[in-house]
Amino acid sequence: MKKIILILCLAPLFANAQSTSSGDSTIYRSAIKDAMYPQEDHAYDKLIPITKKNPNLIWKTIDCNEYVLMVSWKGDDSYYRPYLSPDSTFYPVGGWPIWVSAAPQLLQRMKTEKYTDADRRLKELLGLPPNSQYNYFVEFWVKTDDLFRPCPDNEITDTQCDVCFPENVDSTYKAWVNSSRIDRYYPCDLYDQYPWTALGYTYDWNINNKSHVGLSEFVIGKNSKVKIAAIYTTEEYLQLNNVIELKGER
Repeated sequence: MKKIILILCLAPLFANAQSTSSGDSTIYRSAIKDAMYPQEDHAYDKLIPITKKNPNLIWKTIDCNEYVLMVSWKGDDSYYRPYLSPDSTFYPVGGWPIWVSAAPQLLQRMKTEKYTDADRRLKELLGLPPNSQYNYFVEFWVKTDDLFRPCPDNEITDTQCDVCFPENVDSTYKAWVNSSRIDRYYPCDLYDQYPWTALGYTYDWNINNKSHVGLSEFVIGKNSKVKIAAIYTTEEYLQLNNVIELKGER
């Protein structure tokens, strides 16, 4: 008598505390499909420029160098806590670039949003999978030379990204962009994918945002050294009254 072995591929029961619906997967899959083919009419001409002339940014002088305040939503803060003290050394970014947005913009945007679920709204706005888990906002003081915009032309001082690579693009950077496209669009699991626009802004997959323009996004390059400015839980960060609070001494 032949034995038949039945192998079932089951999703882990406790893969993530956040439950998602079939509606979420449909919306998110559509976002991936839309983002992976950037078109000229998707380009946005009001990206945040990182310049001293921009009055909406927060700056600080550290060791005679100018640093701008950026923020990133993280699942774990343990890497950054040891570097939080004002007397601590710089945090070494290492080989994994950090994706960030300008600190004032994220808080300002959330103050104008009407939402009942902050966690859900942040995932939509930042172009993150609906089942992902993030718990902390980490603020970084970053030198402008260590920042770039993740799009074909990576300047941080302009207000719009090109859809195609410029003729003089650095070959290493071009390879990074193309590798990032593979990493974000083509994993087998839908929720391992990301709707990366490659146009300098996060893809807001909220169905009520018809343009899907989220926040201006930047990347802290690998092997950079940054100062940890502050760490907040998600709730603490969103309860900051206004941007003035961000300007306090760290």
